[in-house]
Amino acid sequence: MRDGDPKAAPRTVAELMERLEGRLVLVSGDASASVASVEYDSRRVREGSLFVAVEGFSRDGHGYAASAAELGACAIVVSEERAGEFAPLAGKGCAVLAAKDGRRALSRISAAFFGFPSRKMKVIGVTGTNGKTSFTYMLESIAKAAGLSPGVIGTIDYRWKGAREAAPNTTPESRDLQELMARMASDGVDCLIMEVSSHGLELFRADDIDFDAAVFTNLSRDHLDFHHDFERYFSAKKKLFSILNRSVKKKKTGLVNLDDGYGVRVRESRADWGYPLLGYGIAADAEYRIQESSIVNRIDGLSYIADTPGGRAEVKLGMGGRFNVYNSLAALAAALEIGVPLRAALEGLEAMKTVPGRFDTIASPLGFHVIVDYAHTDDALRKLLMSVRELAPSRLITVFGCGGNRDRTKRPLMGKAAAELSDHVIVTSDNPRRERPGDIIDDILKGVSGTNWEVVPDRRAAIAGAVSMAKRGDIVVVAGKGHEDYQIIGEIKQHFDDRETVRELIDVREAR
Repeated sequence: MRDGDPKAAPRTVAELMERLEGRLVLVSGDASASVASVEYDSRRVREGSLFVAVEGFSRDGHGYAASAAELGACAIVVSEERAGEFAPLAGKGCAVLAAKDGRRALSRISAAFFGFPSRKMKVIGVTGTNGKTSFTYMLESIAKAAGLSPGVIGTIDYRWKGAREAAPNTTPESRDLQELMARMASDGVDCLIMEVSSHGLELFRADDIDFDAAVFTNLSRDHLDFHHDFERYFSAKKKLFSILNRSVKKKKTGLVNLDDGYGVRVRESRADWGYPLLGYGIAADAEYRIQESSIVNRIDGLSYIADTPGGRAEVKLGMGGRFNVYNSLAALAAALEIGVPLRAALEGLEAMKTVPGRFDTIASPLGFHVIVDYAHTDDALRKLLMSVRELAPSRLITVFGCGGNRDRTKRPLMGKAAAELSDHVIVTSDNPRRERPGDIIDDILKGVSGTNWEVVPDRRAAIAGAVSMAKRGDIVVVAGKGHEDYQIIGEIKQHFDDRETVRELIDVREAR
């Protein structure tokens, strides 16, 4: 299941330029120097580094080009418009190269320098607003059941073969991403599963990954503070399928959720791409089709039947949440499309018991349950609460807040969803960051009607209130932070884990 290895990684500036096929132009200096590393952060430059000046949101890498030359960079890549400004740096023994776009150049240079590591393994990329993390965990479980050696790059962490690293970004900067893939390939990873964020796509971080499969889960309101409008957000997500189209892999497949309107729109563009674009969902024209009447959703798991090109599949999953029908079917479809046998795929899904902070269920000896979930958009919160409603709790008590310095437009919509679907709502803080918690809560309350709500700004106190009022048969939902083990207030990042807090408070109540 492995494609042939790429050519040996280039070792000199000239070899890199050749591999980039005209994307870099030598402005001044000598291109024969050996390249020791590729860097976009001048603080990491050492003797022989090639430095790429990237224009950031708060800092422009061109301002650090001279510093990189002083630190011993063998070459510096700058924008075409400013090439003449930096040409004199060649006098310091540093070749000056020009590119149309620094971010695009960084991606291609990094892929070439690290030997195009994505060509040494199967690579499945998933994008969409919700479900990406759950998909990666499910496909990872399937890959292990099939005897593969998977690696995962995503929101919670980067992990492979016993190694685990913190994830500062869902999709790392292109240089760091290519190095990470190279390390994984060196360690024997043969199947990489990665979340591809809209930020990562917009900033060209995944441009030079040779994918085998691309998956689109759904699209709902989020990140409009970055993308500014919904069409630009959708356009960023859709780029994954163009990147798949450029992949050198021989067999490529796209998969889209046909029960999502934007998934349908992606499917409508399939004539633009030279590979099969298959659908999954309840929709009649889905190649991977759920038999809706077969869905059984329980707090401790779910099951359903799906018709696939490889035959009928009876899917069992050890975690609840109707939305996980879609996540698991997407993982099943991706697995079959990269050659995993159906039996192994079903075994891998059945082995799934939990995804950190995703429908993470904690049972109280007093007869109620608490579900901790990352739902931090109005669509995700609504689907979560609807799924919990299916479990017929005596009461549904919801605790949630919204993050500060993020998309404000979803706040009242989240408040509306919570109030409509819960018996009682406690509005609290999430990660307020540099915003006043009270201002965030005021935005949420604009969408709240009725009297079944209260405001408790302190998150621990809010969770304590929900746990204290819960009775046998109730379900408490604590939403918004999921797997996160911190809270950001102002500039201070302090430890706070919803799951840990819930367990502590349940123990305290039981001990009374």
